[in-house]
Amino acid sequence: MILATEKLLTLARKEAESRHGIVSGYVIGSAAGGDPVFGGTADVDLVLIHEYEPALLREIVPLSDEVHLDITHHSKRRYERPRELRVDPWQGPAMCEPIFLHDPTHFFKWAQASVRGQFHRPDNVLARSKAFLRRAHTSMRELEGEQRWLRGWLRALLETSNAVATLEGFPAAGRRLMPQLESKLTAVGHPEIHGRFLRLLGAERFVQSEAEEWVTSWTSAVNAASKLSSDPELAAGRRDYYLGGYLSMIEDGSAVQILWPLLSTWDRAIHAISPSGKPRLHWPLVLDTLELSIDHASRREAELYDLMDQVEGVLENWAERVGA
Repeated sequence: MILATEKLLTLARKEAESRHGIVSGYVIGSAAGGDPVFGGTADVDLVLIHEYEPALLREIVPLSDEVHLDITHHSKRRYERPRELRVDPWQGPAMCEPIFLHDPTHFFKWAQASVRGQFHRPDNVLARSKAFLRRAHTSMRELEGEQRWLRGWLRALLETSNAVATLEGFPAAGRRLMPQLESKLTAVGHPEIHGRFLRLLGAERFVQSEAEEWVTSWTSAVNAASKLSSDPELAAGRRDYYLGGYLSMIEDGSAVQILWPLLSTWDRAIHAISPSGKPRLHWPLVLDTLELSIDHASRREAELYDLMDQVEGVLENWAERVGA
């Protein structure tokens, strides 16, 4: 049973307060924005700041069959130079408009004040955008050979697109990242970047009528992988969370919007399964359909580098226009 946002935040607060050695706890993402439920499922992105280095970086804590806490663990040391976090492309936005849950010594409030100060100043916005583009180049340089090529390439594609999207505010993320990305790129005046994002994903080759079959195969792969892997992204709660979103978008006639999160999580699952595992059977067909198999790697890399060049020009023009 889906709980009201207020109740979800209460449960997250209790979780934060029950942990030992916690300096602060705050909520980000869709729950902080007041819209956590999608496709009948929800998560609460909870960040816990520890006095010392945490034993875990991330964990999934189920609250019900439909709802879970997605907990990220940070050390207090991470926040000691908050002005540097202001231009971090992920951490800066996360700290800008969260919901405080547990901050008895006001440590997070202190760090957040420095991050939010001049957060929207053009030079700081540009710094976050350029950081995304640098990350994309790093991701491309670090493509992990034939077996993990797609994982790094998908990451670079999202980082490149977010370099422009973040000019409008916060980057796109999560299971709704594709509609978010379209909205943000349109708002900043560059819908053509979204068009190229779709083409690079092979969206023009994606057939809406096959979406449910793909999601069924994805579910089988994630079910198998969850028994073999400790990856939090493959936990049972995450499976249902993504599945609810996928089915909702398919029902709405916007199945293409599932592509990036579907491919990203499916790739994780496939590499947690034995090469002979049955859930792999549909995966090569999906990659061939979208022209994202290793046979197409050279062309896809060249196309993405071309998009990076375009994005670099977009950032330069934006900086000149706003005086950044």
